[in-house]
Amino acid sequence: MFDLMNVRTLSLISSIISIILSLCMLYVSKTRKTYKGFAQWTAASILYTIGLGLLCTRTILPDLISIIAANTIIIAGSGFIAHGLELFTNTPKKTGYFIFITISMIVLFIYFTYFHPSINSRIIIISAIIIFYYIYSAFIVYKYVPCMIKTNNTFLVAVFIIQSVWLLIRIIQTLSIESVLMDFMNAPIFQSITVIVFFCGNILTTVGLIVLNFQRVEFDWTTAMAEVKTLRGLIPICSSCKKIRDDKGIWNQIEIYIRNHSDAEFTHGICPDCVKKLYPDFAKDMKK
Repeated sequence: MFDLMNVRTLSLISSIISIILSLCMLYVSKTRKTYKGFAQWTAASILYTIGLGLLCTRTILPDLISIIAANTIIIAGSGFIAHGLELFTNTPKKTGYFIFITISMIVLFIYFTYFHPSINSRIIIISAIIIFYYIYSAFIVYKYVPCMIKTNNTFLVAVFIIQSVWLLIRIIQTLSIESVLMDFMNAPIFQSITVIVFFCGNILTTVGLIVLNFQRVEFDWTTAMAEVKTLRGLIPICSSCKKIRDDKGIWNQIEIYIRNHSDAEFTHGICPDCVKKLYPDFAKDMKK
């Protein structure tokens, strides 16, 4: 029987939930309007699925797969979320930094797995890197999203901040309170709660990103509607000079009124009847 608070069991459950979230992201990307960055968020959800799935194979598969590859993939998922937000908001890209962080993590994990085994050190490293990605993502959403869609997404900012605070507590707890861990799969309850926080945060982050995409869809639609001017209802027009009275009671030339109330532009010419009336000699010459 599974121990529901066991890290292995929780990682497996989290991986299954990530599969569902990935399918939701794929469905939205195929059936709804999405923007730059959404593909990266979808990839992040898929990476979380793979990473968490590999994580629960600890002691079953080699450490290269269940420790180094699993955590690298999870880190890459967090990086993809941040990079997707960069693309979404058209902010400067930090791809080089992301690659450097990932390579550094791989090197450190190899060292603390094979040369100086230390679960505590690995916990601190991965927690610190994820905190960096979450804080950076929260910064992008807080600073640049309002500039783009004229509204905030405080929900997504709060999700990133809360997860970062928890991971910071995890680092402090690992450094000052928790004894040296010998088996992460049977770690104390605090580490199990951390896995729960992670997959709950994963759910909320996915929801927040989908909402963010729809916020932009709504903004673009509202903006487009505001820019489209149409002529509707009864239009008061002079039966003699054909000027039109606007809402302020001012009589305007018909072309001015239409130009102000639509996207139409005018080019001027003269019809055959007016040519006969205004330029009779020219009209006779044209007939000849």
